[in-house]
Amino acid sequence: MCPHAHATVISAVACITSAGEYIVASENGVFRALNSLEQAEYKYAIYGQETQRSIAPAEGWRKKRFT
Repeated sequence: MCPHAHATVISAVACITSAGEYIVASENGVFRALNSLEQAEYKYAIYGQETQRSIAPAEGWRKKRFT
């Protein structure tokens, strides 16, 4: 786990240093799985798969920490 917060999924993916590492979201100090939009962003960052452009981010999505 990197020692700093990330504003986006893509910036968290950029901190991955070893094969098989994954990211999780943290809200108010509680870890949780990525939601479907975040998972799509992760797949795009790792594999180059397009995300669905019609999905709008949830309210306040920039306040989440990705580790």
